Amino acid sequence: MGAGKSAPVAPKDIAAVAVQALTDPNATEIYEVTGGELLTLPEQVDVLSRATGRSLRVVEISREQAEQGLLKAGFPPFVAKAVSRSYEDIRNGKMAFVRGTVQQAKGAAPVSYEAWVKSQVARFS
Repeated sequence: MGAGKSAPVAPKDIAAVAVQALTDPNATEIYEVTGGELLTLPEQVDVLSRATGRSLRVVEISREQAEQGLLKAGFPPFVAKAVSRSYEDIRNGKMAFVRGTVQQAKGAAPVSYEAWVKSQVARFS
């Protein structure tokens, strides 16, 4: 994904927005859910590396290679294509934005990527 940035969002923040969307009888909008900070993939991997104490690195691959890898992992073709295109969007800077949706839904800042990784570190071992 190169130097492109995205705002990773914690599952519990997605849940908070989902609860609001599903329980608000006046909800008619589309909710763009993001985390609160923009990070490159190498920055995300660095956080994971420090948290796990393991040496990790990013290996750049093409969109086509990503799609083929997802297909080999058993993803349906439409999912593999959509996910690989999202990687390309990140690479091209199209996902470099932060929305206030989580803050509005739960009345608190989104969980940071580092805090989420630390809370899940046992799962990465």
